[in-house]
Amino acid sequence: MSAFYNFGVPFEPFGASHFWAVAFFIAALLLIIWMTPKLSYEINLKLTRVFSGILFITVTWWTLIHIWFDRFSLAKDLPLSICNLFALIAPVLFWFPRKNMFEIIYFFVLSGTLQAIFTPDAGAAFPSYSYFKYWIVHCGLVVVVIHHLIAFQMYPTRRGMLYSFGWLNIYLLCLVPINLLLSANYFYLMSKPITPSILDFFGPWPYYIIVTEGLVMIFFALAYLPIFLVRKLYLRHTKID
Repeated sequence: MSAFYNFGVPFEPFGASHFWAVAFFIAALLLIIWMTPKLSYEINLKLTRVFSGILFITVTWWTLIHIWFDRFSLAKDLPLSICNLFALIAPVLFWFPRKNMFEIIYFFVLSGTLQAIFTPDAGAAFPSYSYFKYWIVHCGLVVVVIHHLIAFQMYPTRRGMLYSFGWLNIYLLCLVPINLLLSANYFYLMSKPITPSILDFFGPWPYYIIVTEGLVMIFFALAYLPIFLVRKLYLRHTKID
């Protein structure tokens, strides 16, 4: 049990524990893609609520553990990253299917969380609770979003992509005074993460932020691409029929 609450051993990106986490994520995602169309609307609604509850409990329990062990820091541990924030309020976001809200969630999660899965900043190594929290939150959000997309057929639009980009920048502007007040680095607005990440290729501060702004739209477009292709194929098939 002590290893479960040991946060002192740093996570090693691209090691065995990273590989198995990604492998489990891919297996869970494929299972959801295969299973969801076979289930009724009511069952899928219950399933997405269970997923939402798991995400909420995971972040809440992690916060309580850090407070109990006197490890909680306002500068590091507030749920202000997109992943932690969405996980904490997941029951609100996913309890009922709402297309306008889902579009923002879709672009944010698929653009940011996938990068966090393949170039992680997990903090602590396996088998600590921080390790499990990181992977449950990041992988879980992607699974919930894909499940929501398939189960309730709420397909994002190009307008939703621009709408999401606008809300993202509003949120980032709100984080700047919080970072300054707490001497924090939420959303890596003040400096890059310590562990290797995609930001290392974009130059020093503040240039990596400017580059990332452009890349966000590219990631949003890539997230929209499967939706665009499916619509194209559907329209072509409809015309042929």
